[in-house]
Amino acid sequence: MAKPSFEDVESLIKELVLPFYALERDLSLPIQNHRNETDAEHSWSLALLTLALGPQIDPKLDVNKACVFAVVHDLVEVYAGDTSVWAADKHHATKHERELAALQKIKQRFTKFPHLAKTIEEYEDKSTNEARFVYALDKFLALLMLYEDRGYYYQRDKITKHRFDKQFEPHRKKAHSHKAVAEYYEELRKEFDTHPEYFYQK
Repeated sequence: MAKPSFEDVESLIKELVLPFYALERDLSLPIQNHRNETDAEHSWSLALLTLALGPQIDPKLDVNKACVFAVVHDLVEVYAGDTSVWAADKHHATKHERELAALQKIKQRFTKFPHLAKTIEEYEDKSTNEARFVYALDKFLALLMLYEDRGYYYQRDKITKHRFDKQFEPHRKKAHSHKAVAEYYEELRKEFDTHPEYFYQK
């Protein structure tokens, strides 16, 4: 395959990278007056945590491969949008379909960068230990950020502990895609249990 031209690289930056910088997640950060996190910030944080934690809790993990998955794991959201834990059921129901269509768009639009779509596909397949590790760590990291925000998000949006426990059950199951990550997730859930003041009280 021919080397990508400057124009190809520029298109990748303008159409995929810069929109990714601007794409906000439904998750507040304990910085700058609790502003929302962007997908780019989240992906970098996930890659860094993968690099730091991966070798310590899973000796079999190919850390470099896992870090690459962390970088691209949410890239389809440029076209599919973020799907919040708190989104309506009908929005969750279309998540897979929207993200599949987004992947096809990336494939068709960025043919000069085939490894990009191939890597996203491999992550989405969840057939490797590395993909499952990143998938699980993604859930832990999101919840950890909310914990560090000391309940601001839950108080602001009037989310009770009961609603939190119910809504996060599917999230919890996903975190159990990797046993070692699941242990951290469960420890974090216990921390939430000790802080009822983080949640909205009716």
